[in-house]
Amino acid sequence: MLRHLYPWHRLLLSCSWSRVCLLKRYLFTMKLQSPEFQSLFTEGLKSLAELFVKENHELRIAGGAVRDLLNGVKPQDVDFATTATPAQMKEMFQAAGIRMINNRGEKHGTVTARLHEENFEITTLRIDVTTDGRHAEVEFTTDWQKDAERRDLTINSMFLGFDGTLFDYFNGYADLKNKKVRFVGHAKQRIQEDYLRILRYFRPNTVLSVLSTV
Repeated sequence: MLRHLYPWHRLLLSCSWSRVCLLKRYLFTMKLQSPEFQSLFTEGLKSLAELFVKENHELRIAGGAVRDLLNGVKPQDVDFATTATPAQMKEMFQAAGIRMINNRGEKHGTVTARLHEENFEITTLRIDVTTDGRHAEVEFTTDWQKDAERRDLTINSMFLGFDGTLFDYFNGYADLKNKKVRFVGHAKQRIQEDYLRILRYFRPNTVLSVLSTV
């Protein structure tokens, strides 16, 4: 049953460790090639990925979608992270004749593009400059680890490249495999930044607790 719920045997893996000196962290990488991952590559996503490569901007799958894929589940929602700023994305999409919708998230770094009848929500890598327990003033960055540091849980702090490379700065993969739910860094600080994170903690924690009893 555990194999069915966590189908690690279906993943084609090649793992390596490389030192990340900042904060004395390690970056864990591996290759993921699963049916669930391959099923994401619609015409819209292929066109989106090609455009970012053409314009020399990095684009990766982020957060909960990566967690789901590692669990062998096709995610219902897929969020993307990029090194491109909102201004660069807007210029790029406009030049390519791609429609953009819902510009309310732009000040926080999020641009939503519509390709082949699909919406793609793409957010620039960010650093929280100030927080008030619910909202944050952000600064854009091109540092993937800096963005991972500001996320809530280790299992939500991973990124996945379109070639299947996993980028894991905070042992999210190991925590997921061991059914552990941990905050990135200090739990108190993460919660004080955004109090809703305590709810996000209990949601995956409940799921993983149920799985551990099956």
